[in-house]
Amino acid sequence: MRSFSFEEILGEILKEGLFWAALGRPSEVMPFLRGKLLNNGYSESTKRELADLLRELEIFYSRVACCGRIEERHMKALKSFQRDIIAVISFEKA
Repeated sequence: MRSFSFEEILGEILKEGLFWAALGRPSEVMPFLRGKLLNNGYSESTKRELADLLRELEIFYSRVACCGRIEERHMKALKSFQRDIIAVISFEKA
C-alpha cells in the first residue's frame, strides 16, 4: 500500500478547491485548509504567513469562480500556492 506525502495531499486539496471555485463555490475548502494549517502547533509567525497565503488563495479561488472554468494558468498558480505553503512549513521545521 502506498502512502502519500503531505505535499501530495496538499496538492489534491488545492485542486479540489479549484474545482469548487469553478463551480461557483470558491470558499468550499477554505475552512478545512485553515483548520488543518493554522491549528497545527506552528509558531505565531508561521501561522501569520500561512494565514496571509490562505487569504491570497481564497481571493484566487474567487477570481476562478468569476471565470467559471479552469485554465492552464490556474493550475500553474495553484502549484505556486502549494510551493509557498510548503516553503513556509518547511522553514518552521528547520
